[in-house]
Amino acid sequence: MANPEDTPKGQHFLLSPECRTMTVLDLARMRDTTAYNWFKRLRWHETEVAPYCPKCGTLRCHTMSRNRFKCTEKTCKTVFSVTSGTVFHARKLSFKKMLIAIWFSANSVKGKAALQLSREIGVQYKTAWVLLMKLREAIAWRREEDGARWRGRD
Repeated sequence: MANPEDTPKGQHFLLSPECRTMTVLDLARMRDTTAYNWFKRLRWHETEVAPYCPKCGTLRCHTMSRNRFKCTEKTCKTVFSVTSGTVFHARKLSFKKMLIAIWFSANSVKGKAALQLSREIGVQYKTAWVLLMKLREAIAWRREEDGARWRGRD
């Protein structure tokens, strides 16, 4: 894998050499804490992994147990996680399994079957199906957002 220090400042993590050259073997050897740190890098790439409150936007947050954060603003006090406000907000899978599922889904030519994904990551069919629907929902939401942005330029 590429060294994270090689990534130019301001470049989105998904465009970095570290992400582009990732193989399934690299993901299989990855620890869950490393996968969690990848999610943090994707979520808070603007602040270089420093979490900020999704409600008020302050950077003054402290870490709680179970990978949660709490805003320290007197008027806010919001408790949030790296998946709050995303399609993964009600997750039960480990970060590693979610990352592997994203990798398989992104690297399959004609989409991914839930039955095949369930075998590959070792979960039940329904779990794999829900995860794939969440990924597709995120892609559709992003396309809608980008389309609205382009229509606004006319």
